[in-house]
Amino acid sequence: MVNKRFSQPMAWPVRLLFLLLPALMGACSEDKLDEYDASQAALNIAKGELFGSKSNYPEAYSFNAYFLGGDVSDYELRIPVRLQGVADATRDRNYRVAVVDSASAGLDTQVYTLSGEQVFRRGMTQDTLHLTIHIDRLDEEQNYRMRLALVPTADFRAGIPEYQYVDISFTKNLSIAPAFWEKNSKLRRISYHPRKCAVFLRVSGITDPEWTDDGSSVVLDYWIARCTQWFLQHEEYDAAGNRIYFTD
Repeated sequence: MVNKRFSQPMAWPVRLLFLLLPALMGACSEDKLDEYDASQAALNIAKGELFGSKSNYPEAYSFNAYFLGGDVSDYELRIPVRLQGVADATRDRNYRVAVVDSASAGLDTQVYTLSGEQVFRRGMTQDTLHLTIHIDRLDEEQNYRMRLALVPTADFRAGIPEYQYVDISFTKNLSIAPAFWEKNSKLRRISYHPRKCAVFLRVSGITDPEWTDDGSSVVLDYWIARCTQWFLQHEEYDAAGNRIYFTD
C-alpha cells in the first residue's frame, strides 16, 4: 500500500527550501569570508576567483626576469590584501608579513626587499603588500621560491587559513630556448645561446615567451640587425672560449 503521507505534493516550505538550496550553496562559496567573525578586523591575501578575476587575483606569482620587458633592475610585486571586518576611517593600521623559510628556496636577502611591517591605509577595504625583487642580483643558475605569510598583530587577527600566505617563484634563466625562439623562422635559423636571447629580449622588449611573427614583419629584421651590431661592438665568449656573434 502506498503511504499517502509521502505521495502528497511536498508542503510549500519544503519545496521552497529545495528551490533555494542551489543558490544558498553558491552563496556559501562566494561569501566564504563572511563565515568568519567580522567583529574583529582580520586580513586575507586576495588570491583566486573568490576575490575576482584570476588576472587581478592570481593564486600564485611566477615570472622569468628576462621577460619583464627591457632592461629592468628592480621588479615590484604588488599583492592585494583584503580586509575582513569594518574599515577604520580615522587611522592607518600596521600589519606584519614574513618569509616562511620552510616553504622557500634559494633566497638570499640581497635579492629582495620586503618590509616586515606594512601599512593598511585608513578607509580602505583592500590595500597592497609591496615586495621588490632585485633582478640584477639574481643568480642565473638558481630557481627561487618564496612564501610570504601574514602575521597576526594587535590590529589584525588571523583570517582564513588558506588566504594567510602566497607563493612566489621566479628565475633569471635562459639555458633552454624559449618557445618564441623556435616558433619564429628567422630566429630558428640562428644558433641559440642564452646571451643572444638575453640581448634580443632587451632590444625587443618582448614579454611573452610565446610571441610569434609571421615572417613578414620588418620589426624582427630590425631587432636582429641591432643584436648583430651589439655583439660586434661587445666581445663576449662562450664556455669553450669562442667569441659569440649573433648571426654566426
